[in-house]
Amino acid sequence: MDSLSRKVRGIIAVELQHEVERVVPTARLRQDLGMDSVAALNILFAAEETFGIEAIDVTELAPVSTVADVEALVRQYVDLSRAS
Repeated sequence: MDSLSRKVRGIIAVELQHEVERVVPTARLRQDLGMDSVAALNILFAAEETFGIEAIDVTELAPVSTVADVEALVRQYVDLSRAS
């Protein structure tokens, strides 16, 4: 697991009040971890702050369903910010 994945999982664990060991790539955010829309936004805001990235487009949350999906979305924005 790389640094980005570790940090994203830590953010999710804190926001959803779960042990980080439970926040695995295949965990479903809503069904398994109990994420609601407010928590989803808080996760995005924390990721933006943690990684120093521009605002993540909230419309991109629609297809996000697992921890791995969040990691991929954050990675995409981190890569974009590095390219600029």
